[in-house]
This record gives sequence, structure tokens and C-alpha cells, in this order.
Amino acid sequence: MKQYIVCYSGNKWYFLNLEDGSFTEDTFVSPQNKYITFQVSDFIRLLKSKKRTSIPEIIDFESLDKQFSQTGKDILGESKWHILKTLRRYEVINENYKIESIEDFMLKLHILYEQIISHSNDELERFNELEKKVNKIIYETELRGVKINFQLVEERCEELNRYMYKLKNTFQFEHNIFTPEEKETQFNYIKSKNYKILNSISNTISLRRKDDEVCDLFYELIRTKKDLKSLIFMISQFGGRDYVHPYFIGFGSITSRIILKEPSLQNLRKKNRDIIVPEIDKALLYIDYSQFEAGILAHVSNDQKLISLYNTDDIYSDIVLKVMNKDTKDYKNRKEAKILFYRYLYGDDFSGDITGIGKKTVKYFEQFTSLTKFKNELITKSKKEGVVTSFVQGNHRKLIDKNENIWILSHYIQSTASYIFKKALVDVYEKVKGAKLLIPLHDGALYEIDKNQDQIIRDEINKCFTNNFQLVCKSLNAKAEIKNFYSEN
Repeated sequence: MKQYIVCYSGNKWYFLNLEDGSFTEDTFVSPQNKYITFQVSDFIRLLKSKKRTSIPEIIDFESLDKQFSQTGKDILGESKWHILKTLRRYEVINENYKIESIEDFMLKLHILYEQIISHSNDELERFNELEKKVNKIIYETELRGVKINFQLVEERCEELNRYMYKLKNTFQFEHNIFTPEEKETQFNYIKSKNYKILNSISNTISLRRKDDEVCDLFYELIRTKKDLKSLIFMISQFGGRDYVHPYFIGFGSITSRIILKEPSLQNLRKKNRDIIVPEIDKALLYIDYSQFEAGILAHVSNDQKLISLYNTDDIYSDIVLKVMNKDTKDYKNRKEAKILFYRYLYGDDFSGDITGIGKKTVKYFEQFTSLTKFKNELITKSKKEGVVTSFVQGNHRKLIDKNENIWILSHYIQSTASYIFKKALVDVYEKVKGAKLLIPLHDGALYEIDKNQDQIIRDEINKCFTNNFQLVCKSLNAKAEIKNFYSEN
């Protein structure tokens, strides 16, 4: 297998052979070779233009860097990944560097590639055993595209525009907030309420939306703006009226989540998911892990009380009953309970809570003594070593500030969840014929399946998901459910 650094510049593709150092201008792509680039979507467009139906091995610089660097974004989350910033961070180039020769630039990319993969044998092993398999799956989806209802997309754009205008008027006239879409405005509001930042500004807003009217408005604005941006992109991007080809990042976050951009299909609100439609004689199948992170937390902490609750009942329903004192059959109550769980997971101490629910939540989790002990020991160990390890292979995270501990438990659990989820995706890809991945979500996936084998494929996919959960969390009766992709329930 030959390896190439590839780069698109000035309407031309350039190839640097890593074996002999030869530099060529070409468009020939062999499925037997490996291609390393920071322009994955452009490269896949090249394959599509040549009517290719198979994908060679493609390595994305952004995913590779995020996996091997083991560091997260700053608190404002405004720092976007860029190849020149990355080259400077690895000291391959200095601040004054300018691209004057494409050949010289690609030689710099080769140096960067070698530096990245030499950083961690553990991460390299994970990449070869798991991540490159995941990349093959998602890049095939990107090449194939996802079918959409174009007319509905246009109608929904108009609706969301009107709703955005209404939200901004509410901010202005009822709360005297004139730039609600700006991160700085959101950050200042959170600080004014003395809320603890839980992983990120947007995440804090999401977790506070049930007990803060303004946070709920911020949440509505953020989600609506994201959906509108995605829908507008669908109207304008390549691929014709019937398909979108989102940009997949296989290692898109510090916890190794798969991220979709341009458009961000995985973040579409459920009421806007109906723009995604199956091909003729196909059906959509959505599978979702049940109590995913809660179950992982129970297993890794070896808290028998929490494990028993997962296996025999439902952790979120238990929170509804014992903390919120509400009806467990109401789906909205379960969603609120899930938010309380995630606030605990993200390290919220519920200080500043004026409703009384915070104290009840803290007391609720204190009953799980093994969990409390595990959490405290994990934080102490991580601060001492300056890194949060993972329960599974690779995906550690360095502590920039050793006094920072708010997201330590969250990273430990969510990195484990991402690993299990990716293993399930690979299992389905290798074992279930007649199922094609369309959209990976946080703890679930949307597939397109053959209608004439509907029940067989459903059972096979469910088995792949539950088996991979069970393999990692052996103390659990692992659960995954087939759900309605469009429904809230």
C-alpha cells in the first residue's frame, strides 16, 4: 500500500508520495492506497465526480490531531481547528510562515503527520484497530449521501426564520438582551446567575433550561439557529436537490464522538428530522441505547445498588419519583430527570439552586456510596497524574489546570460510551447486510434498511448494539431500543 499526502489548491490536486518523496499533480486515486488530508470532503467530492462507489483508506488530519493531542477546547469553545494553527502548535512552522510553494507546504504536512502518530502508541493502536474502520463507514456514507425532502426543507427554512425573529423579540422586549446569539452574552448571563460552567456554555444552558426561563430561551435560539443553518446549507450545497453529503469527523470531540458538519444532521431537533427520507423500497431504523451513560456509570463504579437499579428498573424514572416527586409515566418528567443526571455527571454541585431540587439531587446520589467513593478517587488520581484516563482503550485527556476537575467524571464515562458506540457501528457494518448507516447520533444511530427484511435486520442490529455494550459493561443487562426517529417519545 502506498501512502500519499494529498492537497487541493488552485483547482488542482497534488500528491506527495511518502515512500519516495515524489511530488505530482494528479487525480488518479487507487482503492489500494492510503490518503492523508485535511480536505476530506473535497477529496470525497473528487471520488464522487469519478463515479467511485468504494472508498480508499482516508486519514483526516483534524480527527488524527484531536485523538492524539488529548486536549479539549477553551471554555468559550470558539477555537476552530485549522491546519496552519495545528502546524504552529506542533512547531512545524513559525508565526511568520506563508504558503509560497505547495510542495514545501505538503512536506510540512508530512512532518506533522509523523509527529502526530509518534505521540502515543496507545492511541495509534486504537486508531488502527477501531478508528480507521469507523472512518471507512462514515466516509462511505458521505460519498453515498443522505436522501432529503427538498420541498420540506424550503418550507421549514421559512418557519424557522419566523421563529428566530420571534425569539429575538422576546429577548429584547422582555429581558433587555439585544445580542442573545453571541457567546459572550450567554457567558455573561451564566456568570451573573453564579451558575457553574458545565463543560461548555451551550451545555450549561441546556442543563439549566428547565429551571431558568432565560436559559430556556437561549437553548431555543441555539437549537433553532443550528437547524436553520443546516437547512440553508442543504439548499445551497452540491449534490442536487435530493441528497446531502455532510462532512464527517470521525474523532470530532475530546471524547471521540463522531461529528457531522455542513450540514449538522445529527443535531437536528426531532421536529425537523422529517426532512430525512429513505430510498424507494427502503425504511429508516433508529436504534438508541437505553440509560447509556447512567448504565456505564453504574458498572465502572461497581455500585451494586445503582447496577441493580439499571438492571431491574430505570435510573431516570427513579430520579423522577424520588427527587422530583412526579409521575414516572410522563416523558417530559423523564427528560428533566435525565438533565439532573447529566448535571451530576458534569460535576455540578447544584450551588445557586433556588428551587430545592438541587439539594434533593445531591442527597439522592449520596445514597450510592460506591459511586461517591469511585468519583472522588477518580478525581484525586486524575489531578495527581495530570490526565483523565479512560475505562477503555485510548482516549485520555490531559488536564491543562490540575485544579480543574469538573469534567473528569464526564470524560471518563463519555469516552467509554463513544468507544462502545463505535464498536457497535463496526459490528453492524461487518455483520448486517442490508443496513447502511445514515446518521450516527450521541448514543444512537439512524440506518436505512431493506423493507423486505425489516424484522430480521432490526433484530441483528439490536444484537450488535447490546452485545458491544455488554462486552464492556459485563455487570449490566445491556439495553438498546428501536425507536421512532421523528418522535419525542
